[in-house]
Amino acid sequence: MHLSTSGPSVLGALALASTAVAETAPSAGSAQDLFLKRILAQSDDYGELFDNSPQEAHNLTVGIIGGGAAGLYAALLLESLDIDYEILESSERIGGRIFTHRFNPTAWEASEPGQPDYYDYYDAGAMRFPGMEWMDRIIGEKNNSLVSYINSKVQPKDQVNLIPYYFQANNTFRLFNDILAYNQENPSAETFEVLVSDGGTIEDDAFAALSPGDVFHDEVEALINALTEDFDTGFQLLMQYDSVSVRQYLLQQGYSHQQVDWIETIADATTHYDTFALSEAVMEQWIFHQSPLDSWTCVEGGMDRIVNGMVKTLARQVETGKRVTAIKSADEGALTVVINGEEERTYDHVISTVPLGSLQVIDLTELDLAYRKKVAIRKLQYDPAGKIGIKFKTRWWETLQSGTFQGGQSFSDLPIRRCVYPSYGLDIPDAPGTMIASYTWGQDSARLGAYYTEDASRERIIDITIRNLAAMHNVTYEFLLSEYVDAHLWNWYEGEDAVGAFALFGPGEYSTVLPALMAPGAHGRLHFAGEALSSGHGWIIGAVNSAYRTVAETLAVEQLDDKLFELVDKWGLVNEVDMGWYSQAFAS
Repeated sequence: MHLSTSGPSVLGALALASTAVAETAPSAGSAQDLFLKRILAQSDDYGELFDNSPQEAHNLTVGIIGGGAAGLYAALLLESLDIDYEILESSERIGGRIFTHRFNPTAWEASEPGQPDYYDYYDAGAMRFPGMEWMDRIIGEKNNSLVSYINSKVQPKDQVNLIPYYFQANNTFRLFNDILAYNQENPSAETFEVLVSDGGTIEDDAFAALSPGDVFHDEVEALINALTEDFDTGFQLLMQYDSVSVRQYLLQQGYSHQQVDWIETIADATTHYDTFALSEAVMEQWIFHQSPLDSWTCVEGGMDRIVNGMVKTLARQVETGKRVTAIKSADEGALTVVINGEEERTYDHVISTVPLGSLQVIDLTELDLAYRKKVAIRKLQYDPAGKIGIKFKTRWWETLQSGTFQGGQSFSDLPIRRCVYPSYGLDIPDAPGTMIASYTWGQDSARLGAYYTEDASRERIIDITIRNLAAMHNVTYEFLLSEYVDAHLWNWYEGEDAVGAFALFGPGEYSTVLPALMAPGAHGRLHFAGEALSSGHGWIIGAVNSAYRTVAETLAVEQLDDKLFELVDKWGLVNEVDMGWYSQAFAS
């Protein structure tokens, strides 16, 4: 059922003219024809526009709110099309959820790849890429992939170097129910003695010998395979299961609550199976399990090298300290952005890439947004997540008597839940002992994050983290304390510029709430981007795909068909889900 509008849709009104352009443009191929027809003729999600003549591209100005991956990518696309823009970033840091913390920034700046100080960091935000076709817009080998594009434009010292990311390694650990085992062992209920006969919760039956991760994968394998075979078709199938939580689904398959709890304990974060939709879990499973372990990559020197690269390619600087406090209607359909409550700037279009928790406090009352958009801004769910980065004197974990390893992760049911060993600086003499000592999501993160604000509680949770690490690695607390140098704690739900780590939708939110923001508001002038407004929650690919959609929306609303062709010619296509076309099937 299509979204209804109070007047004729701009895309419906443009259908004949746009189809004619698509059929006659000399550069048009079948892909471009399909693209233009779908975005310009087959969607009525763009609201009612003023009846004005198409803009000239060189007269168009676009305001971009937010200097994270989505905002920078939107600017990059607009600049490639010779369309003017400004980027307004509320904080003093550019990059959004791409955030690399360096324990000694001065030493890092003076270092080069291969020198120890170059690896004195950890990624508090995005940290890895799975090697799958879905990620090609960022790490693919084509010229229009983001990393390739950056490297073609910047000086060698600013280029982005992808290196292997070791997602999993043998001889790392699992510590559950106070029982320590190697990561390569079967993490079954039997292994960790949680059977009823041991005083636990799992019945002594066939389930007790199974790997919880394998159990869940087997239950959703058909949905994963459908996404692999054809993402858009597979996503439509997945939406048939969007209204149930993971727990509801597994209960329907005949598992008990205790079995579901055990699967969640080993395979995910505490309370995730209650709070997020099966569709979200399947997307996550598809990404993590369809990418070969040897295909994962990360960025040498930190993920913010991508941010630095994008900034270096842009002619315009990101304006920091420009907190948008309101967006209002202006003359002739334009929008006025109010900055820090005082300064006003007017744009033909505004692309908001800020997280929805931050967007919620921006005054939009003068725009008279549809109620469904207001609900979506308030409701779409973001997950808590946090990291504790610790710098040790040495990489002590690489030389344990229990077995050597590099990269990978260890897991536990302790407060820190999991730690991540660096995949960078390997075999570099005297490389710093920096690691993600704790990476938590969901309730685990909400609880741990309560300790991150006050000095005394921060000291306490650092001490607890060191004790948890000692238990997970079968070394003494005293040894790790003697190795300790420094710590950095980061909670993504703390602070007004993030208000959550990444989107993690609850039941029904993909199919009944998200479509409202997959189309612009304010008569087609206000566009919504960010990883939440995509199929790729929690991934940079979601942010850049959403940015592509908003640029395409802007061009469509302005009837700049030639620029739409140019966009496709230069930057290819994104999937139908991230173009917002799927919303027609669900929105009402």
